[in-house]
Amino acid sequence: MDNSFDAIVIGSGLGGLTAGALYARTGARVLLLERNAAFGGAATTYQRGTLTIEASLHETTHPATPGGDPKREVFDALDLYDDIELTPVDDFQEIRCALIGEPFVMPHGFEAVEADLTERFPHQRKNIRAFLRQVRRSLQLGAFRSPDHGLFWRTVHAAELPLDLWAILRDIRSSLSDVLERFFGDDEAIKFALAGNLPYFTDDPDDVWWLAYVFVQGGYLQGGGYYIKGGSQSLSDRLAEIIREAGGETLTSAPATGIELGPGGEVTGARYRASGDTEQVAYAPLVFANAAPHVIEGLLPNENRDAFMSPFRDRPLSISLLSATIGVDRRPAEFGFSSYSTVLIPDWMTKFSDFRKATDLLGDMPGERMPVMCVVDYSHIDSGLAEGGVFPVNIVCADRLENWQGLSDEDYRQRKDAWLGAIVRRLDAEWPGIADAVVESSIATARSMQQHLNTPGGAIYGFALSRPEEYPKGPPQTFETAIKGLWLSSAYAGGGGFTGAISAGAGAVRAVLSDRHS
Repeated sequence: MDNSFDAIVIGSGLGGLTAGALYARTGARVLLLERNAAFGGAATTYQRGTLTIEASLHETTHPATPGGDPKREVFDALDLYDDIELTPVDDFQEIRCALIGEPFVMPHGFEAVEADLTERFPHQRKNIRAFLRQVRRSLQLGAFRSPDHGLFWRTVHAAELPLDLWAILRDIRSSLSDVLERFFGDDEAIKFALAGNLPYFTDDPDDVWWLAYVFVQGGYLQGGGYYIKGGSQSLSDRLAEIIREAGGETLTSAPATGIELGPGGEVTGARYRASGDTEQVAYAPLVFANAAPHVIEGLLPNENRDAFMSPFRDRPLSISLLSATIGVDRRPAEFGFSSYSTVLIPDWMTKFSDFRKATDLLGDMPGERMPVMCVVDYSHIDSGLAEGGVFPVNIVCADRLENWQGLSDEDYRQRKDAWLGAIVRRLDAEWPGIADAVVESSIATARSMQQHLNTPGGAIYGFALSRPEEYPKGPPQTFETAIKGLWLSSAYAGGGGFTGAISAGAGAVRAVLSDRHS
């Protein structure tokens, strides 16, 4: 293999795959290095016996959603619409919470959301309308950048721009709790209805940035959710294929062992291990780092590490997740599942601020209290995952690595198995009979996430989406590093989740091309 390339990508999560594919489409020859046996990082799908397991994706927004979805430029540039089939999810989520009463189904579309919330919480009619107006106006700024809208639309809506800006600026340093309390006071029930799925991306509503909630949750409320049919692996594999089609190389089981720098401190290549323990060197003037800065630091020469890590060292990490998948021999609908996504809020949680206490429960053996559980029935839609007669149900809970530290391998296995059993029993209490239908099962913890994804603390969203202490000068994105030719293209560049990772890859390539022409 020719060992000279135009760029090397370290890590094949969606950020790295996106950066590699986009840069390859410019005519560049790209080398992709992946330490695991399959591409995708968290965006993978795999088999456990007869059970198909989706490693991470429950749903994402459609790239063509009005308002400037960051994935759109990538899908357009790489012609992914013909290769990736997006299956719509009928409703956003169902919330089961004692404070709310009967299960509440959150629909898609702001008008439908307002109508259903008002029907359930009529005493909050005015506040619901004002709250949703705040979300919509905050999202509206993205619409001015969207290719869906031409000059005429922008001219018509220009008068609203000051109001949209005020919606952003008013709460630019607010937490989710701050805003919910301003609108709804101590009405905890409606807070759970609006953000019961909080454990997907944080467990601290007092710390998480309000605008993070707006752009994550608001996108679903506005344009609906979609699943990649066949699993997220199909997207990862297609992006790797684009690199090969352009003349690049993609390697699995090939961990990077070092980043080579020239006499001026600039990137000249990377070392990696392939074919067993044989170390090889590939040469390139660019490296796209699809990894945590904490990992990349260890690949640099000692004298360059402090300068590289300086912007990142003190930033708090995101949460991790516990993810369990069970395979049942009948469709979950037969046991009473009525939604694709259901959030189970335990009865002991009576305050919106109790989310952090729920995460802490995983630091011990299961007891009477259970954490918040986000449950997805993949057979509710045409997901492509339930083709063999075994129907997958995935359950996630917010988790932290410290919940699993200090355990021997045997104690770790016992507690992990105990939590899997407790989760199945909780499902059986909600949907009687499902426990007897389980034929396969699997569980991964924050410790598993750290080992598989090679991310500090098992953090799966990069840095925590904390409210800023000072007024931000722009979007919280960092692609360029102190090392010339080394660019971040992971969740740590600005945001986690599928949209955030893809956006990071696209942003890194955009920054490289801009730097080249400056």
